[in-house]
Amino acid sequence: MDPTMWPAHTELTTDDVVVAAVSMVRLAGLTGTPCVHTAEQAPPRYRPRTWSPREVSVAVASVVRVRRPRTGVVLLELDAVLPRDAVLDQVRLIGRASTAAPTWTYVVSPCAEADDGPFHRLPAPLPADVHEGDLICFPCVTAIRHRDVVEPVRAEVLR
Repeated sequence: MDPTMWPAHTELTTDDVVVAAVSMVRLAGLTGTPCVHTAEQAPPRYRPRTWSPREVSVAVASVVRVRRPRTGVVLLELDAVLPRDAVLDQVRLIGRASTAAPTWTYVVSPCAEADDGPFHRLPAPLPADVHEGDLICFPCVTAIRHRDVVEPVRAEVLR
């Protein structure tokens, strides 16, 4: 964990991320997914006198579908849109502890301004036994809103 990427007062446990005494597993249980928690930025190791904290966020998404087309490739579909400011090399599996070996994972979901099409590779590996219903959590370097992670509803016009 890179503490400068997560909000201040973030603690990692084997199956949860707690930000300023707020459990991300509990937050997702109460509000549903996707959900967002905004908190104050952690101070840098060497900070100038003029430094002042800004707001950063943590997003929680649920795994909707998992496909394994071949050995070593895991495709995930999430119920959230990955925001542009997400720090995906810090992604964490929460809600359960896993002892499975880590594997490279690709997210198949609408990605905000994705350069690699419908597939978006997560720079951090997730456990190989990831399955539907699992929760993943990742920080965002800016304050995001709930509407930033919810897939927009496309209205159909009837004639």
